Amino acid sequence: MKPESVVVTIIIPSYNSHEHIGTSLDALHAQVTEFGYEVLVVDCSDTTQVSDICSQYPFVKLLRESERFLPGKGRNIGADAATGKLLLFVDADVILSPTAIDAAMRFYLQGNNAFGGSLELNESKAKGISPYVEHYFFNHESHKTRPESQRANLSSALMAIDRSLFLKHGGFKNIPRMQDTELTERLARSEEKLAFTPSVVGLQLHDSPMSKVLKKIFINGNNLYYIRYQGKSKTRQWVIFILLPAIATFKILRILGRHMRYQTTQQRIKTLLVSPFLIAGAAYWLAGLYKAYFTRQGIATSRE
Repeated sequence: MKPESVVVTIIIPSYNSHEHIGTSLDALHAQVTEFGYEVLVVDCSDTTQVSDICSQYPFVKLLRESERFLPGKGRNIGADAATGKLLLFVDADVILSPTAIDAAMRFYLQGNNAFGGSLELNESKAKGISPYVEHYFFNHESHKTRPESQRANLSSALMAIDRSLFLKHGGFKNIPRMQDTELTERLARSEEKLAFTPSVVGLQLHDSPMSKVLKKIFINGNNLYYIRYQGKSKTRQWVIFILLPAIATFKILRILGRHMRYQTTQQRIKTLLVSPFLIAGAAYWLAGLYKAYFTRQGIATSRE
């Protein structure tokens, strides 16, 4: 690490992340890179536990907020304080591979200003079925065996973007879920190129119970309506409404298809075993969309 010549800023939003963030920071300390980087942890925890952990890492700058924020706002605070040209957003439960920062910077220097990395499930910490359902449902586009490609949207759990580009487009909206989908679709509408590289690898921990996973999926379906469909004409909205079951069917087939294509044989077996729960997830996602169409109550105000 060369803090005197920072070119990459890693931003980690944190709320009561003390159980996981130390492992994430250990991985950052172990980075093998020729590029200078800084680590900003933006924390709004109820206690000082995260602060105490961060104090053990001299390379970490803690930005402490007294009021709880949504993750998008935390990332925006970090972006404003960043000194690097490239912002690398990482969740507190993501462990980066030793060469992740180096790989991100090299991909950036090839002309990629907004891109995602390979986000794999931290199977060593996965307990039960729910971590697989959550990860397989939300991260079916980021396998490390998938070749470099263009993307329609990116996950903020492991996302890199040119700082000036991020600030130009106003950063993340202050919404509870799908801030990354909203931002990256906004970037795509502005004809910004979004990309994926398998060279930037992270392992993510999922530990939510099944009930909470299904609730997340339901909220994502609800919020997607307001992000993607609300601005359409009434005619198009009615067409989409009629086609929603087909859209949900296509979504789950695409999720299963991508996993079967890019996973190892052992992982494919796991995908088949959890496929009934993934199908149930698609039903919850569809129900969230229908709820938005019928109630028009707006983007969900809670992350839970």
